[in-house]
Amino acid sequence: MILSDEGKVFACICIALFIFIITALLLGEERKSKWFQKRKTYSFFLRRGLLGEWLHFGYPCTAEGYGVAAIMLFLIGLSSYIIYAFF
Repeated sequence: MILSDEGKVFACICIALFIFIITALLLGEERKSKWFQKRKTYSFFLRRGLLGEWLHFGYPCTAEGYGVAAIMLFLIGLSSYIIYAFF
């Protein structure tokens, strides 16, 4: 099956979202709050919905957070490479 360029981009975005969802489910809110730090102040323009707040990790502040971020980055990069190389 050959995908168009738009189809490949859409597939990469869907897989990245899937990786974020699975990681958020596996970590849970407690570990996410320990390993990642979110913004302290919110303005009107920085508000998120329920799904956006649930998927928002923040930036890593511990070694575990950096490890999780690196693994997620690796998996997203690997899946994108596979999609572009073979589809």
